[in-house]
Order: sequence, then C-alpha cells, then structure tokens
Amino acid sequence: MRPILFRLPVPGTDFALTIYGYGALMCLGFLAAILVAAWRARTERQDPDVIYNAGLISFLGGVFGARIFYILQYREHFQSAWDLVKIWEGGLVYYGGLLLAAAGVIGYLRLSRRPVLYWLDIVAPSLALGLAFGRAGCFLNGCCFGDVSHVPWAFSWPVGSLPWNHYADAYLAARQTIPAAFQHEGVSAFFGSVSGWLVAGWRAPSIHPSQLYSLVNALGLFGVLHLGFRHKRRHGQIFFMFILLYAASRFLLEYTRADEAEVYFLGLPTLLEWVGRPDAAERLAGLTISQNFAAWMFAAAAAVLVWLGRSRSPTLQADWQPPPHRLSGDPGPRKGT
Repeated sequence: MRPILFRLPVPGTDFALTIYGYGALMCLGFLAAILVAAWRARTERQDPDVIYNAGLISFLGGVFGARIFYILQYREHFQSAWDLVKIWEGGLVYYGGLLLAAAGVIGYLRLSRRPVLYWLDIVAPSLALGLAFGRAGCFLNGCCFGDVSHVPWAFSWPVGSLPWNHYADAYLAARQTIPAAFQHEGVSAFFGSVSGWLVAGWRAPSIHPSQLYSLVNALGLFGVLHLGFRHKRRHGQIFFMFILLYAASRFLLEYTRADEAEVYFLGLPTLLEWVGRPDAAERLAGLTISQNFAAWMFAAAAAVLVWLGRSRSPTLQADWQPPPHRLSGDPGPRKGT
C-alpha cells in the first residue's frame, strides 16, 4: 500500500505538492487508453482526432459519473462539500464512470455523424486497459479491498490502511467498545485512545488481494478484445463483448470483496418479488450493488449481441468501413490503381 507516492516541495515556500498513487495511476491509465485507441484508429485509416475528442469527453464524464455513483453508494462517509471532490484519495465506481462516459461519447459520435458502433469497437479494448491501471491505483490506495480469506496469497494490510480500519471497526463494534456516536465514523475518530490496546490485542485478518484479481481480469479482457478485434463479424460486437465479459467477471469478483453492502437496489431480488417469486428473491439477498448492475448489464449486452448476430444491415457488417481519413504522410491511393 502506498497511497502517497511522493511529495514535491515548492522552493521558497512551505508547500509541497502531494502525488497520490491512485490519481497518478488513473492519469497514466487514461493516457495509455487514449494512445492505444488512437493507434487503433490509425490502423483502421481513421482520424485519431475523433479519439482525442472522445477521450476528453469520456474523462470528464467518467470521473464525474464514477464519483457521483460512489457518493450515492457511500453517502454516509461524506461530512463536508470538500469531501465530495477529493477523488485523488480514491472513491470512484467504475460502473458510474462507464455509463456516463459512454453516454457522452455516444452523444458526441451521433452529433458528429459518425458510425457509433464502429467507433465503440475501436475504444473497447482501451476501456479494459484503463481499468487495469485503475485497479493498480486501488491497490496502492487500499480501496476496493477483499474479504477474509485463508488462501496462501492472502495477506494482512498495515495499521491505518482502509482495510485495516474497516476490520478494526467491525472488531470493536462487535465487542461494543465503540460509543454509538462513533460507530459510523471509523477508528480514526478515537484512534489515539484505543490504538495501543487494539494493535496489542488484535491482528487484522488476512484478506483476498481483490484489487490484483481485478487487475489481472482487466488485462485479460484487454488481451481478448485486442485479439478478437480482427475476427468480429459485426460492428459493435467488440464493445458489447467487453460489457458482457466485464459484467460476468465483476459479478464473480464481488464474492472476494468486502467493501460493498448487500442490497436489493435495482437488482434481481426486487424483480423476482415483482413477478411473485419472493422465495427466489430471498435466496439472492446477498447481491451487492455492483452485482445487481452486473446482472442487468450482462442481460442487456447478451441481447444486443444476439441482435447484432442476426442483423443484415450493410453498415453493421465487419467489411463495411467509413471513408478513410488521409493520415499525415499518407500519399493516398496511387492513380491508376
């Protein structure tokens, strides 16, 4: 864990610029994703400026959407307006960022009259690549931590980390040693009075390195989408394959995590109750918010992939290409050919 990578002192002042691991990895991931998508656009003889424009829109929409989703999910953690904007300390939910970024990019592509599904396929592998960098940032920050585990590679997090605070809170709350007024504010509210006793009498449990699981999963998705790009039969299949595979893998990865509450929010249990199956709803009561969204996204992506597979629209066929863009240094087709 290294939430702060380093500090850069400003000459002549007492101020030091703090470089956070989460924010740094997020910026590197965005840059890598843009460069890879622009490279792919060039290989398809398309204008990379489309990627740069879409990248700016997706960055703003993605950060805003991911933060809003996190605030809605963990609103009890925010005590002031300043807390709402401290994204460099973590606190972004990928689903929220993906949804708002996708909406912004789709809007841009439609307004500029470009084939939406064609361009979504170009950016899809980059979404997985950017996610991989983000999960590396989560590991440095300590967020998105795992559940208790006894697998050989499980480990305990250091004192003061987010996972340590989480399990320390649970340990103290279970023994009713935390006054009621402090039970939802974390160990830090009274850390000085109990830290010595806590460290001496309690050991943080070993937990899953769920951030690293998600990192490996994101890199695997990037590899699958990258290799599958040339084998697609319809435009849009790569993007919605990403949605399908990410939703399925995220649903399973949630079982290794401990940072999300179990809820019914927009999920299958509520739907089953609506159709008169409360018994089945009770068996699904352990789904997290992310698992609920994953289930809906998996179903939607599967439906779109079936529709794409059956479509006979000429502009959706993989051999259809928009007019090529004249790239810098490209003389274009020769006369007489």
